[in-house]
Amino acid sequence: MGRILLIGGIGAGKTSLKQMLMNEQVSYKKTQMLDFSHTFIDCPGEYLEIPRFYHVLIDASHQVSEIWALQDATKQRTFYPPKFSKVFRKPIIGIITKVDLPKANIQQATSFLNYAGIEEPYYIMSVRNEEGVAPLRLRLSTLC
Repeated sequence: MGRILLIGGIGAGKTSLKQMLMNEQVSYKKTQMLDFSHTFIDCPGEYLEIPRFYHVLIDASHQVSEIWALQDATKQRTFYPPKFSKVFRKPIIGIITKVDLPKANIQQATSFLNYAGIEEPYYIMSVRNEEGVAPLRLRLSTLC
């Protein structure tokens, strides 16, 4: 069974995505520390936003088979450094979240993931209306 590391900035939707895919009630819950489950390692957004915590993400990546990097489509900036994906020795996929919101800019979110060195195709999704969730469920089923 493969485990997945969820990374992304604060409020990117990591915990909500995990809750949806695990058929749990989706409710906002600020992740305070690494949250280990059978399927996911959910990281606080601060671990990406504060460079001195990058080592925690890198260490956690050794315990997973894949990394899912989330980018909030409503954010005007990214917290991923240039070519950040290259520090990981595991497959990394890009997920663009909150695409259903009025301020969503999918093109900009795509450029942010490209900047981080994460290769296309990207999964474009919304937890609120479940848009784009089916392909992630399928991917999850192939890993587990």
